[in-house]
Amino acid sequence: MSFNAKELLGPKGLLARTLASYEYRPEQLQMSNHVYQALQNEVHGVIEAGTGVGKSLAYLLPLIYHTVEEKKLAVVATHTITLQEQLFQKDIPFLQKVLPLEFKAEVFKGRSNYLCLRRWNELIQGRGNHLGLVDNLELLNRWVNETSTGDYSEAPLTIPWELWSEIRCEKESCPEELCSYFTKCFYWNLRHRLGKAHLIITNQAMLLADARAEGRVLPACEGVVIDEAHNLEEVATSAYSHELKRADFLAYYRTGTQLQAVLRDIVPEYIIQDLHLILDELIKEAGQYFSQMQPFITGFTVPLTDQNRPHFTQTSLPKHLKDVNDVLKECNFDEESEISGLVEQFAAFTERLLTSLDLVLLGNDTSYAYWAEMQNGEPCLVAAPIEVGAFLQKTLFSQTPSVILTSATLSTNQSFDYIQSQLGLSEATGLILGSPFAYDKQAILCVPQEAKHPNHPRYTHYVAYLILRTLALTQGGVLALFTSYSLMDEVADTIYPKLDEVGYTLFKQGDGPRLGLIQDFQDEPRSLLFGTNSFWEGIDLPGEALRAVIITRLPFTSPDRPVTRARLQAIEDAGGNPFRDYSVPQAILRLKQGFGRLIRTKTDVGGVVILDERILTARYGADFLASLPPARFTRDLDELRLLFGD
Repeated sequence: MSFNAKELLGPKGLLARTLASYEYRPEQLQMSNHVYQALQNEVHGVIEAGTGVGKSLAYLLPLIYHTVEEKKLAVVATHTITLQEQLFQKDIPFLQKVLPLEFKAEVFKGRSNYLCLRRWNELIQGRGNHLGLVDNLELLNRWVNETSTGDYSEAPLTIPWELWSEIRCEKESCPEELCSYFTKCFYWNLRHRLGKAHLIITNQAMLLADARAEGRVLPACEGVVIDEAHNLEEVATSAYSHELKRADFLAYYRTGTQLQAVLRDIVPEYIIQDLHLILDELIKEAGQYFSQMQPFITGFTVPLTDQNRPHFTQTSLPKHLKDVNDVLKECNFDEESEISGLVEQFAAFTERLLTSLDLVLLGNDTSYAYWAEMQNGEPCLVAAPIEVGAFLQKTLFSQTPSVILTSATLSTNQSFDYIQSQLGLSEATGLILGSPFAYDKQAILCVPQEAKHPNHPRYTHYVAYLILRTLALTQGGVLALFTSYSLMDEVADTIYPKLDEVGYTLFKQGDGPRLGLIQDFQDEPRSLLFGTNSFWEGIDLPGEALRAVIITRLPFTSPDRPVTRARLQAIEDAGGNPFRDYSVPQAILRLKQGFGRLIRTKTDVGGVVILDERILTARYGADFLASLPPARFTRDLDELRLLFGD
């Protein structure tokens, strides 16, 4: 059966006849046709679809029909687990039930999300240290014996991370098909099912990790849809980066120690002794190396330069790793044995560490930015690509006939030039679809008369005052978005006494788990929520739970991040304007995300209040305004009363 978007999504289509609550949306039908044409013509696409368009069904339907018709695999990659679960647990089962064609779908996560039966049985036999951390070992054992997926997220109890790290699948310690548990392995059985699926749901990080590894995990596919694609540059930066920290060498040491135990009765004793001595020297050196590095990391990050690099390069770690490789070469086994597979995996682990060490310590590759930083209290060395576009073009776009990027926020000033340039996507069909919501009736955009520049000496007091005024007008349901923890904390300290007087509750990022804070905010009408970074997106609070979003400052990316600084410098070196060509488009996309928190359904009403005067006074301000939904504009904050009454 061929694809016909109108017969599926039209006002009298299949979904309209199946779902009593179905709302026909022309934008959804248009997007669905666009996706199908891109797949059929084997071209890439960029689609911005405003909130309420119904992106998920708009791309799932053409993907499913295309993959069934052509008998070729398709992949959907999301950024968040929430969307991944919505697609696999809600949208796909619904479509499998109502569509007049059969298709198979699988969800695929990173290897570490799945239980390793070999490691579990070794632990049960007394080789593990953390079984005592489990509250109900009998329940855990029953789950291991009954689960069909081995997926960590489906366990009936919380498995402590210390224990899970001992029993999860690990690339470095997996003998693959040579393992005695291979036929029962959750991970490898899933890999087998992937080859028979029409559609795979995964995340962007997994997609890019596989692309970087030249498709060693995901089967070759003809079509990829990347949802929440405004995050792709950041995900790609992480995926193509090299990081080195003490934990990497601890994992290496642990894997090597386990290998010694396996080899003890098989290889000559001198090999075991040599491996033992080298690994002991290596882990001792790693401990000293990262401890000595810590005093030089005086701030959150320290760029590696010709001047300070000697402090970070004085180490014998590369020599120890090469010595390990020399010892492993002396191990001769039957190539079909499980032990041979373990040795090969450990040798590959050694090579990966060596490659990262050489890259970071030498710093010769000018396409990377290099720095040292603290991660969870531990020093970490990082090499991150300055331009991810070249990596994406080489490993993803040139290898896949059709890649379609979609999000509610991809364009800046009605153009995809910026996002395509950043992602290395030179040729793609583009489509911008507005939201079906009536923003001119549902939303007010206010830049108050009192708006000030963020450098104003009393900016903190001004922000606090405007938040309290907004709160008085909306009677709660206020989300205030910040670009720094310092301003957020200062404003919170300023308004706490007043909130106590008028009976409002403040929920602030850092005071609890993110999802818990959002839920508490939703449950308490007379409240406000403060957040930075992650709170600018992924919050979906329809109805009266959210009545106003306050943008405390235009969300320019801090140039303090070494990779950001390197990107700005690269633009300047090429004759461009770093602020105009990078900082402004980045901030526009971020602002659109923040604005998008407000109106989530056709019945929502509310106001977005921008406190930063630069959106009106700076020459780039017009670009920000032109990129926002067409809400009714005002300078009078009191007009919020028109939405909420007195």
